[in-house]
Amino acid sequence: MNKNILKFASLVVGVQLAMGCSPDDYTYHDNNVVDVSTIDSIVLTPNHRMLVADGSAQLDLRPVLYTKEKNQIPDYRVKEEWLEYTSTSGMAITRYFSTSDASLIGKTLTIQVKMKGTDLVSEPVSFQIIAPLDSKYTSEIKIPVIFHIIQTTEDVEKFGGAYEQDRVALLLTKLNNMLSGAASVNPVGVNTHIRLEFAKYNQYGKKLTEPGIDRLTVREIDIANGYADLLEGNNMIWPVNSFMNIWLISDRKKEVEDFANTISENCMPHYVYAGTSAENRPEGIDWMEEPSDNVFQLNESGIIYKLQEVDEMDRSFTTEGAPANNELGYYVGRYLGLLPTCSYAEEPVTDYCDDTWDYFPDPLAINFNQAWYKRVENCYFRAENIMDDPRGTHNSVSKSQCERMRWILENCPERAAWKSDFAFVGKK
Repeated sequence: MNKNILKFASLVVGVQLAMGCSPDDYTYHDNNVVDVSTIDSIVLTPNHRMLVADGSAQLDLRPVLYTKEKNQIPDYRVKEEWLEYTSTSGMAITRYFSTSDASLIGKTLTIQVKMKGTDLVSEPVSFQIIAPLDSKYTSEIKIPVIFHIIQTTEDVEKFGGAYEQDRVALLLTKLNNMLSGAASVNPVGVNTHIRLEFAKYNQYGKKLTEPGIDRLTVREIDIANGYADLLEGNNMIWPVNSFMNIWLISDRKKEVEDFANTISENCMPHYVYAGTSAENRPEGIDWMEEPSDNVFQLNESGIIYKLQEVDEMDRSFTTEGAPANNELGYYVGRYLGLLPTCSYAEEPVTDYCDDTWDYFPDPLAINFNQAWYKRVENCYFRAENIMDDPRGTHNSVSKSQCERMRWILENCPERAAWKSDFAFVGKK
């Protein structure tokens, strides 16, 4: 028989078989549908053990469901209508819980979640309701900031031109949203009422052509003494009692090894006014009384930050085993006396704020705690604190952190710029 005839016959038979099978003869399974009868246990993993009673902060009680084979059911397959949240006090609770009820302040709420129509219930978890910021921390503080932008002629001519003011303005907006908590509902996050504003006048009282910006373009950038020679020689260290200095320095060729840890990380306060009580000084900093000549080191006078990092979007947890370059907001926290929440050792270290999560790259945690979400003490949270590692979003300041920052501003002479309006009016 002709081979072509055989091929045709086979094709006809195949078509007949296919046409003979109706779709109704098949059973299709939707992988997004979970049979409730397969659920064996529920575990509550809240994102904190505290909640600020200001009506804005929000606690996520996140339920995690497991099958009888002890496999975790993905969150997107869990339907809220299956679950019922109950409190031992009888209070109505939902997964996303917030309150402004002052009568709850200081109380501990204990919560369980139950699978409706079954006897399946989680172990209880507890969290504490804490008071909003005291009124003494809610007065507005305006800090005049000057961005000193140092670039090379090669940067300007070959790599996109001068770093424009509109980009700096966006950066300032982002920092202010961080300080106000505008982009977060973190359970312990607050509005610090600290605001950064562009200086309008320079250190000599002359009006700035570009508000908040001081520029220097040179053929080569001198890195000697951690940039001190460069900045001093060009009068770019403006008085700390009138300006918050932020130096954005180009290092396109990576001449400074490990810029973040050798330069930026050390930009923090060290001095208190004479007579400041030792008992009230925030822990974790070796405090000294203000120098008699009122002269401060470069790293005490502002923030030195690598210009190329400003627009970096994808950050790693570490670089060659050391902490990677963080966002500018993190170093604003350092400038205001905050300490890191993340330890890169094998155990956590405290930042002396009792409402932040202190964590480390735990091998037992999801992604070793090196991704966006972290797990500590059976709590599961998104890293959004100002002092979290480089992978975090850095859009929230906790209540305790705010109180610490405000103390720094009140008691550190190198953080006194907000007490003067010179940068806004050009005269004393």
